[in-house]
Parts: sequence; C-alpha cells; structure tokens
Amino acid sequence: MHYNGRNLYICRSVRFGTSLESHSIAYRHFRRRNLDPFDNPIDEHAEILARFEIDADVDEGGFFFALATAPAHVEDKLKDAWLEFAEQSDGKQSSTTGHPEIRDAKAESTGISLVEELQASKLNEAREKKDKEETGAVADESKAESVGAVDEGETPGESSQTAVVQSAGENTTPDTPPSGGILSEWEVLSEGRRSRSPSSEREEKADIDTSTEQGERSVREETAPELQLEDAPPPFPASMDSLPGDADIIKSRAKATTEQPTLISLPQKGKQLAKVAMEAMIRGIQKVTEEDPTANVAAWQNAFHPEERLRFWSEPETELKLARDANVSVFRMGVDWSRIMPVEPVNGVTSAVNWAAVKRYREIIEKVRSHGMKVMLTLFHHSLPIWAAQYGGWKEQKTIKYFVEFTRIVVEHYADLVDFWVTFNEPHVFAMLTYCAGAWPGGDPNLLETATSILPQGAFMVVMGAMADAHIQAYDIIHANGKRISKRAKVGVAHHVSFMRPYGLFDVPLVMFSDSLTRFGYIDEVCKKLDYIGINYYGQEVVSAPGLKLVENDEYSESGRGVYPDGLYRILVDFHSRYKEYNIPYIITENGVSDSSDYIRRPYIVEHLLATRAAMSKGVPVQGYCFWTTSDNWEWADGYGPKFGLVAVDRHRGLARTPRPSYHLFSEIAKTGYVTKEQREKAWGELQEAAEQKKKRAFCRSVDEKGLMYSGGLDIPIERPFVSRDWRFGHYEYDGLQDPVSRFFRFMFSGAFLGRGKKPTNARGGIPEYERPTGMDYKGVPDVRLTEMQERATAAA
Repeated sequence: MHYNGRNLYICRSVRFGTSLESHSIAYRHFRRRNLDPFDNPIDEHAEILARFEIDADVDEGGFFFALATAPAHVEDKLKDAWLEFAEQSDGKQSSTTGHPEIRDAKAESTGISLVEELQASKLNEAREKKDKEETGAVADESKAESVGAVDEGETPGESSQTAVVQSAGENTTPDTPPSGGILSEWEVLSEGRRSRSPSSEREEKADIDTSTEQGERSVREETAPELQLEDAPPPFPASMDSLPGDADIIKSRAKATTEQPTLISLPQKGKQLAKVAMEAMIRGIQKVTEEDPTANVAAWQNAFHPEERLRFWSEPETELKLARDANVSVFRMGVDWSRIMPVEPVNGVTSAVNWAAVKRYREIIEKVRSHGMKVMLTLFHHSLPIWAAQYGGWKEQKTIKYFVEFTRIVVEHYADLVDFWVTFNEPHVFAMLTYCAGAWPGGDPNLLETATSILPQGAFMVVMGAMADAHIQAYDIIHANGKRISKRAKVGVAHHVSFMRPYGLFDVPLVMFSDSLTRFGYIDEVCKKLDYIGINYYGQEVVSAPGLKLVENDEYSESGRGVYPDGLYRILVDFHSRYKEYNIPYIITENGVSDSSDYIRRPYIVEHLLATRAAMSKGVPVQGYCFWTTSDNWEWADGYGPKFGLVAVDRHRGLARTPRPSYHLFSEIAKTGYVTKEQREKAWGELQEAAEQKKKRAFCRSVDEKGLMYSGGLDIPIERPFVSRDWRFGHYEYDGLQDPVSRFFRFMFSGAFLGRGKKPTNARGGIPEYERPTGMDYKGVPDVRLTEMQERATAAA
C-alpha cells in the first residue's frame, strides 16, 4: 500500500510538472508575441506629438476624423427587436415619472441629475455600513412598507422599488414618498404601469382610425389622470435605509453586455438561468434561480422615456450639427433592416418594403451631406428583424437571401450618397450573444444549442459562415452598382477586437483559444472582398478562470473595459502583419470609453490617437478614426448606464445635449490634425489630480469577493476610485502573471526577499503609482498563500 501510494504521488507530481511546463511554454510564446515591450516611435519631447494629413485624400495617404451614431441606439418610432426585448424584462413596464427642474451644474456636463448623485452617494454609504444580513432585513422592511403600492401585475420584488404610491381608486402622487423611492436614471422606480411619452401620444392621436375612434378616445380618457404623473416632482426618500444592497443590485443586472459577451446564457421564460462567461471562452458558471428577477436590459426600465432613444429618426439635425461642429469629415450612421423591411418578404420584396422609410432615410443621408460630411453607412448593426428571429435568423439560409435583397434596395437608393459601407458590425459579438448566450434578442438557444455552439456545425460557426456569405454577396452588389453610376465604393466590416491577456499561468489556454475563435476567423473568410478592415477597439480584458478579473491597479471604463492604448497599437501591427499581402488599409471604426466624469475620456482620446499614429509609423495604412460616440445612448444590454458620449444627454429635459470638455478637445484635434504635448499634459494632469484627490466615478459592473466582474450591467452604478497608474501609450508596465505560483517564483527570482525589489514608479511627478497588490488579494486583504511562501523563502535564505 505504501509503495502504491508513493507511485501515485510520483505520477501526480509528474503530471503537475508536465502541465506546469507546457503552460509555461505557452505563456512564453504568448508574451513574446503580445506583451513584450516595444520601442515607442512617438517623440514625447516634441511640441506636436502626432500629425494626421486631414487635407489629403485617403487614397493618397490622407486621414479623416469621424463621429458615429447607430440605428438601434438612436432611432425613435421604431418597434424593433431591441425595444421588444427591453420591454419584456420580467414583464415589468418602464416608468417615466420625473421632474426636469431638479438639476445641478454637474448634471449639465455629466448627464447625471442631483437625485442620482444623492442616491449613488447614499447607496455606497449604506453598502459600507451594512452587512448582507442587515441588507436582507431592510429589503424585507421595504417590501412591507410598500405593499399597498403593488399592482396586480407586480411582483413583491418590484413593489420595493415603487416610487409612486396609488391608493385604491386614486391616481394621485402622495405627499410623503415611500421609503426608498427615488427617481433615478439608473434605478427602476415604476408606478407599475407604462406612461407614454409626449411623442408617442402625438403619434397615437394622429393615427386614430374612424371605426374605433370612440373606443380609443375612451381609453385615453381613462388613462389621462395617470399620465399627469409625468409632471409630478420626483419623490425623495424619507429614509435611505431601504436603498438596495449588493444582493438586490446583482439580482437586477442584465443578462449580458456588449463589452463582455457570454457563451452560455439560457433564458427559459423565467426558469433557471445558467451562464458561462465568454469572449475569453469559458469564464465561469453563474446560476440564477427562478425566484431571482433578471432584466433583459439593465439601466433601461428606470430611464426617462427609454423608447425615445435619441430621436435620430425624427430629429436628426441635433446629432448632425454636433458632428459638424466637431470638425469631422465623416459621419457614421446606419439603416435599420426591420424599418425598411418590416415583414418577411415571402411574397416578394416590393410588397415587404416600407417605401416611406426608404424615402425618409434618403432625406437623413442628404442632410449629412448638406452639413459637409461624407457618409459611412452600416447595413447590419446588431438589429435582427423580429420576423427573422421567429424562424431562426442567421441559422437559416434564407436570411442570407433576404439580407441581400435588403442590401440591393439600400444600394439602389443611397449609393450615390455613400462613401464608406459597413456591411456588418462586430459579427462575432452578435453571433455569441444572440445564438450562443441568448443574451441578445433573436436567438433564444436551448441547452443543446448552447453546448454545441462552437462545434464545426454549431450555431456560432453556422451563423458566422452565413454572415460571411452575406458580406461577400453584398460586396459584389455594391461594387457592381458603383461601376454603373461611376462612383468608387469602399466596402468593409467593423470588426471588434479586445486585447485579452491572462491573469494567471493556467489562464493562457483560455485566452489563446478565445483569440483563435474571434480575432482573425471572420476576416480570414472575407479578406479578399474587403476595401478596408474596420477595427472596433475599446480596451483590454484580463481573463481569470472562471471570469474576467478586475485588476485593482488598472483603470477601467464604466462598463468594465480596461483602459490600454498600447493594445490598439499591438492589434493594428498584428493585423497588418497577417493581411499585408492583400494591401488592405484600416479604419478605426469604433474607439471610445464610457466615462460620465469625462476625466478618463480626454487622455483616452489623446493616447489612442498616439497609438494609431505609432502604428502608422510602422507601416500600417490607417485611413481614419471614428470616435464612439457623439451622444450618450442606449448601449445594448447595458441600457442607458454607461456614458460613451462626447455629449451628455439629459433625458429629463427632452434629450437636451450638453457637450463635455472632451467634445471640445476632440473638435480641436479634428480641426488641426495635430495632437500636441500641451493637450496630452493637460488631459493627463487633470486625471491624475482627480486620482490624487481620491475622487470616485460610476462603475456599472458588479464584482464578487474574488475580484471577478459579472457580465451583466447594473441598474444603479457603484463607485470606483480613479487609479493613478500610468497607462499612457508606451508607458504601461505589465505586472506579469498574478496567480500564486507565478508570483512566488517572480518573488524568488527578483531577489525581493533580500531587499532587492524594484522601486515603484510614478504616474506623474510627485504622485506615486498605485501600489501593486503583491501579497494582497484584490480588496487589499493579505493573501495567506503568498505570505506563507514568502516566509518559507526568507527562512530558507
């Protein structure tokens, strides 16, 4: 027995050693290709750090700046799959009570109201003071206090968030609001019924049919007192004790997010939900019981008239004037497939097309041209028609045929006005979240479909193949029409690329496998039919099985994307190396950061433009840079939470726009084509001052006790301090792998236990870089395993 036990121990040791060595070899290969330091080609001592030839044609080495808006984000008066998806969240209806006058100066630039600031601060104070048991008790008290406000269609969980109490037979606002009732852009505060927006009321009145006029008028009369609630002031809380805690917020988060797709998410009509996070492939399993409410779209039900979006359909001039005044020469927009083709064309295309919508789109595109901007038009931007979703969407071959017919209609009517075509926006993100995760509308996969989605005949591969075929056919149609009208067309795709790196040694295979699925696969299929490759880049993701790790000394956007300008440079160089033989130029079709404070966005713009210029100096032919986005908008399953806009949107004041400081910085750069040393120092200095003063900003992700971020967004953001780490282009220093084994060996080889450790660097003169968590977990609690290793090493020495 002793002999057998020793053999077993030896076998296990050999297996562990072999596994450790194989992972070490894989990591060395990954690091050499993706993480080794590079020579910074930017002369940081020059007064002008980067020059872009904005006065030359792109085919002759010129460069353009662009701003974006997109169909499913901004079009009002559109009953599309996304609106239907958002309204289905737990059967709850959106609330629109609010008071536009309760504002402060900060709200003008951030888009956050006074009550939202109050709520956020009180929420975080309550969270720090109360443990989980107390939070649960308070939630029960809140439910008991507001039980009288529960409508027949509401659940007890919904009643705890009710902001407007209605007595039996009354439609009035109470003098004293219930505990916990605060109007917020982020928190659901519903009176239990849907209030209609002013524009939708006008539209309804205009569409009354004579045969049913009397009945509809009667309905409006019955609901008239309810609509008066929209003019009532928002109820402030009598007590902050009933604000939701961590558990409540986690329950109310959305199913997935644009920036952090999930592989397995099984929405089964309110039944159990199992999630396996993905873009770094398998990141973990999260189970939600059927008692746990989940929302299809976070930070949506609590928004003021969320269905209005940005009214780009009815009032495009607002966005277009902002883009024009920002000195951009290209405007990116889209046409919505379901608006042009509202029904399945089973009886032919002509009868299925909304020709009035075709005409209206042409009017909007003509307005873009009248403002002196070229047009970049997107054909498919994550919005699958409801009728296509009903039969399987891109899993069925007939969807290719329908999309080609839709493309033909668009090309025939707009080709003379369009300069750049985007056939598909982020196809692999759409495929994952819709057909693998079921977290976006149109897929609804069952367990078998999810489990087999990445197999050769699985849903992911089938959908990606279908969208590749559709692109190729659309490309040919656009170019054939271009020859006919003697207009040179530029056709490409907007391809999403995240820079992923492993947190620990055993996370390397996950990163490499995910890259193999998402980085080059789609482009490999269509690269011979591309006039340019569009790159959508937002930042980095640190993969730690089973999830995405929040690295405390890294800076993050509100939506949980690590800020890493070096990643854009590395990706551009990597793509150019792979597709150099095809002579394909590049356009940054999306780059941006969600940051309502605007402290991060200003240096973000500067540093990513420096990364772009650095890649160009290495021979990468980049022709343009499109910032995402002009105004804060509906960010898919994250709702109205993350603020990506150069311009803040006040939803309580008729979508009034207020340009942020970053808008003026971007406008200055777009006008001159220069990025200066002064601009860089000012933007970076202001961010570091905010970090030095320990200021905090919104963060729309939940983080568990292990430092893993949940994939879904939050209805109400939590707070996160600014980080003083130097993440500027060419300055980011990689900390190495952070798992206990890697940290132990790094500790041993560095000589730190003999007092020869590396001295900390500064992010800015006089401000020390964020203290690295060596020996600590992500909350600053001592890591017992590492401490024990260090003690043994010191004793041995």
